[in-house]
Amino acid sequence: MRLIYSVFAALLLSVVSATAGSSYLAFSLGASFEHHKFDVWNGPATPGRRALTASARSSDFAVALGRRDAFHIGKRPYDLEFELFERQNSHFTAIGPAGNHPTAIRTTSVLLSAWTPIAHGDKWTLKAGAGVGARHSIFRMRGPGIAFTTDDRAPYAMLGLRYIKNVGQRTRVFTEIRAHTRPPIYSAGGPMQGPLEHNSAGITLRMGLQITLGK
Repeated sequence: MRLIYSVFAALLLSVVSATAGSSYLAFSLGASFEHHKFDVWNGPATPGRRALTASARSSDFAVALGRRDAFHIGKRPYDLEFELFERQNSHFTAIGPAGNHPTAIRTTSVLLSAWTPIAHGDKWTLKAGAGVGARHSIFRMRGPGIAFTTDDRAPYAMLGLRYIKNVGQRTRVFTEIRAHTRPPIYSAGGPMQGPLEHNSAGITLRMGLQITLGK
């Protein structure tokens, strides 16, 4: 985790010094609504695995560094953005034939995305974006015959719409909606290592502030 934050800080300093005036720093808060599927070890009393599902709501906060009009495809401009965010799932219950399983997931993610305007007015812009990234998740699950904490790492992808409004010379507020998905993750090793498979998909709603850097 410290390495991720160190890389982000180094990237922030280098990009700010090189692109001041066209770069921005963004802070945002969000809420996610996700559907989870688990395939976990059955516990010492029964061989095999158990299938579980859950719907969960979580909160997240993010910091992002972006550059406006970073590149063009044809005549269309694209903003490039690098984001680091933390998602803390509220405790939820995964359910299956074996019973109820109190579960919590905390996720740290990095995302590289590109955004392009699709509509605009005098003081507002609507942008569409897509991105790919990587995330690290920590699982805590309890249930009949099992109790474990484990983690995994995985890629993921997102599509989004972002509404941006100018509120000052160097400040903009934005709100956005994202659809995101993660492929199934298979934990390595023996049966005591927790989820043998986990995948999820959902929608994130977010609000935030962009601050233009430099003069």
